[in-house]
Amino acid sequence: MKFSLKISTIVLLVTILFALSCSSRDSESILVFAAASLDDALKTIKVSYESENGTRITFSFGGSQKLARQISLGAKPDVILSAGVAPINFLDDRNLLNDRQYNVLTNDLVLVARPDIGSRIQNLKDLESSVISKIAVADPDTAPAGVYAVQALNNANLSPNLSSKIVTGENVRIALTYVERGNADVGIVYRTDAKLAEDLSILDIIPLEAYDQVLYVAATTKAARNIGEAMNFCEFLLGEEARAIFTDHGFSFP
Repeated sequence: MKFSLKISTIVLLVTILFALSCSSRDSESILVFAAASLDDALKTIKVSYESENGTRITFSFGGSQKLARQISLGAKPDVILSAGVAPINFLDDRNLLNDRQYNVLTNDLVLVARPDIGSRIQNLKDLESSVISKIAVADPDTAPAGVYAVQALNNANLSPNLSSKIVTGENVRIALTYVERGNADVGIVYRTDAKLAEDLSILDIIPLEAYDQVLYVAATTKAARNIGEAMNFCEFLLGEEARAIFTDHGFSFP
């Protein structure tokens, strides 16, 4: 446990040092902290935005709660794009964000499973079966996807019975990887991430009313070195070109 704590501390410090080193970046670049589930879509958007605006974008992807904590500890991105409202509220409470916030996207949860197991699952209650030994979710302490997954299980009155089966990854992409590599039988992930897994079954059996709306919120930070370009990027995310890219990746809109 002590070794694990030291490693996590080192990782956090390295990430913060990276972000702080970006404070010396030139005025024609912005640093964006973004939810891991947006990785593919934002890398496509980056190409369009940089081509049209001549501004370089650097992304740092991770669990939204973790990114918010890094900002509270001194990291200085221009923009945070969170997969939930709670990390934004966390930063707001510490007076670290500018007033305007941008409701960019929505998503929803699905269950992914290895094909040999997927055919045996009809509803969430089937997760109690002895056939399933491990259920992968994002860590609720670092990623909103984990919070939503736990909400869904709680509202299905399943959490106490499944607690011994739960394995957590730092973010939703890592939880998905656990299932892909056979380290878990099933996983609760965003629909957009599930689409990336070619060899897994996608089971749309988690009721939308079982968890809070998955709302991606963007905000500029008070530490932004390029506030004008940061705001311009947030506005771009709401435009038709970016929305077409998000749609291609399976996202929906508030």
